[in-house]
Amino acid sequence: MISVILVDDYALLRAGIHRLLSESTDIKVVGEAEDCEQAIRLARSNGCSDIILINVNTPSLAILDGASRLLRQCPDARVLLITSDVDLLIPSRLLRDGVAGYLTQHCTIEELRIAIRAVFQGKRYIGEALAKQLALGQLNKTTSSPFEGLSHREMQVLMLLAQGKKVSEISGKLFLSPKTINTYRHRLLGKLGVSTAVELAHLAIRHGVIDVRNLQ
Repeated sequence: MISVILVDDYALLRAGIHRLLSESTDIKVVGEAEDCEQAIRLARSNGCSDIILINVNTPSLAILDGASRLLRQCPDARVLLITSDVDLLIPSRLLRDGVAGYLTQHCTIEELRIAIRAVFQGKRYIGEALAKQLALGQLNKTTSSPFEGLSHREMQVLMLLAQGKKVSEISGKLFLSPKTINTYRHRLLGKLGVSTAVELAHLAIRHGVIDVRNLQ
């Protein structure tokens, strides 16, 4: 039996996925969580969870950080993500960081079951829409994202700056000094060839790094 912890901040969607997965004879949902932090606590209390299934609308800083913490703190579990996003940057980064599978929300319940079984067996699974994007990205290097070479910390600062957060807010959130945040800010502007945080936000939106709805 494959044990699954289901992560989704909408209880109704969790219930729907839970019910559909429960129709499988070899898959059992052993817990539900609203976010990655709760999923970590559930995984630890259960002692053994094979799959942590995360369903989100748009990958964000919280998911980028949450998935990374899950991979570090629950090394025996395999992380499988479902999102509406098919932009390459965040999926590519998460897959490189160790996420076992990535599906879009257009997938069928049967494909979801296939993905769960595949990652349970130690394989990687990439949904068709994302696989096409990754293949096209390899064929056409000119479409690669300018954010591709950024470190995890630079991505954290970037996404918060692009959301309109002040240096003092970012400092408190990341537990870094304002001077360090300013250093990251200047480095990012230089690396990405922009002059202001507004230009940075526009670049991030254009490449799908942040959703325009996350801006203040």
